[in-house]
Amino acid sequence: MKMPLNSEDELEEGNDSEEACPLFREGARFGELHLEVGMKFRTKWKFREAVKKYTIQEGRSIKLVKNDNIRCRAVCKVSDCPWVTYASRDHEDTCWQIKTFNDDHTCPREDKNRTANRNWVCSKLVKKGINGC
Repeated sequence: MKMPLNSEDELEEGNDSEEACPLFREGARFGELHLEVGMKFRTKWKFREAVKKYTIQEGRSIKLVKNDNIRCRAVCKVSDCPWVTYASRDHEDTCWQIKTFNDDHTCPREDKNRTANRNWVCSKLVKKGINGC
C-alpha cells in the first residue's frame, strides 16, 4: 500500500529537482566560471553573455551559428574543433537551458581574443558607481 509523502519528503524532492538543473551564477569570479548541461539562464542574452565570459576565461574564440527566438548555438571558430554549446527555451518558456555542451577543445589556446574588447575589460576593471556608471 502506497502512503502519501509527508511535507518533509516533498521539500527534499524539490531540492533534488533544483540540483538536477543548476542556475548560472552571475556573480561568479573570473576563472571560476563553468557551464554544464541542464544549466538554466533567465534570458538568451544572459546565456550569450555567460558563454562569452567562459570562452574568454578559457582563451578560445567562438561564433554563433544558430541564434534566433527559440535556440542559440555556439561553436569554436576552428573548423575541426568539436567544442559546442546549444541552449534553447525550456518547454514552459520561462528560461533558457543548455541542452548540449561539449567542452573538449582540440585547438590550441589563443593569446588574443576579439571578444575581450574594451567594454569587457572596462567592466572588469572599473568599479561601478551608485548609478552603474
